[in-house]
Amino acid sequence: MHYAYELCTGLANAGADVTLVTTDDYELSGYPHNFRVETRLHLWKVVDSRSVPIPSPGIMAKAWRRFWRTGRRVLRFARLLGQWVHLTNYLIAQKPDVVLLGRFYFPGVSLFFQKLQRHGLILADVCHEYEFRDPNLSRINAVIDQVMSLFEKTVYKVFSAVFIHGEINLEPFLTRLDIPRERVHIIQHGVSSLFFSQAQNTGIAERYGIEASDRVVLFFGNLRVSKGVPDLLRAFALIEESDKYQTKLVVAGYPTQSVDVFELRELAGDLGIEQRVIFDIRYIPNQAVSELMHLATVVVFPYLSATQSGPLMIAHAFGRPVIATSVGNFPEVVKDGCTGFLVPPASPPALAEAIRKILADPGLAKKMGDDAKAISERLYCWNTVAREMLTVFEKITSGPGVLAKTTSSAKQVRTALR
Repeated sequence: MHYAYELCTGLANAGADVTLVTTDDYELSGYPHNFRVETRLHLWKVVDSRSVPIPSPGIMAKAWRRFWRTGRRVLRFARLLGQWVHLTNYLIAQKPDVVLLGRFYFPGVSLFFQKLQRHGLILADVCHEYEFRDPNLSRINAVIDQVMSLFEKTVYKVFSAVFIHGEINLEPFLTRLDIPRERVHIIQHGVSSLFFSQAQNTGIAERYGIEASDRVVLFFGNLRVSKGVPDLLRAFALIEESDKYQTKLVVAGYPTQSVDVFELRELAGDLGIEQRVIFDIRYIPNQAVSELMHLATVVVFPYLSATQSGPLMIAHAFGRPVIATSVGNFPEVVKDGCTGFLVPPASPPALAEAIRKILADPGLAKKMGDDAKAISERLYCWNTVAREMLTVFEKITSGPGVLAKTTSSAKQVRTALR
């Protein structure tokens, strides 16, 4: 939702008439808006800022969780189908010049896309992910994901423009998905300003038991198998304590169903680092992100695979050095040796060595953080991203044979985002 808010703000700043169509639990309703918000979709709450309870271990408990999640997914599918009917009828009635979508989650959505096209609407998409990265917990869900994978290879044909993050992701995207090259456009992932304007003292240091002299290694973001948190735990176990400093590892984020938090805690115990590792297993509120970032000496992204990372952009914006694996567009964003370090994926020793270098040299950590902040402010501004997208919108709404309601200026484009 942060991404949609910042993008809508940037598009409106560039002169577009923007409406965000979203769910009725829209979490940013109290923030300043220069665009309209239509909370027309009635779905389900995805995350909760309360601490997630530790799941019970054992075969029977795991089997029950898989059964329950599969049943819930079936019910949610039915609800989602109904909401797509509602959304499609709304868009046809409104007739925006461009409908910009994010990710879609079930094969039947192609029917709605085709209906929108028949009514003369132009569709575009921001593709955050083009492949499944995490294992599924049940056979039926795995089958659903396989069907989705096959579906996504052809559904992108309906889009007049697709935006992806980073030059490095272009060839894998084109190889995987059936879409003409000229319709694919590369944009950067902008840096969010929300976490600065909404910063509050929420007492995170006290909650974690962190002292001012502690050095903090931070993992921040949703917990997924593909993000390699076990590798970070193994790397942290290789880092020895010094007499002068205490070193803590904070793992903060909301777990997806593919992650067993009990197993992560058990691994920390097996490695003998449970006293130095703090798990904050919840959706971190916007107001607390600034405080969390300022606690960090270094922010680590031990991903096994990725396309891009919003949390990495947040770390740069807050002037924090980062250590990331050389996957996705991380080599484009992290300037190795300048704003942080790049290491191979699935290599705890290399990860540990990079962490040691930053912890041992406060001057290096500060310089890397300062450079990261300066680069993020210069290259990853949402207004710049929005202007690039509006240029594309102008082209696809004014091409020959296109049913468009705009004329010569991209600033007249009416855009509906979901």
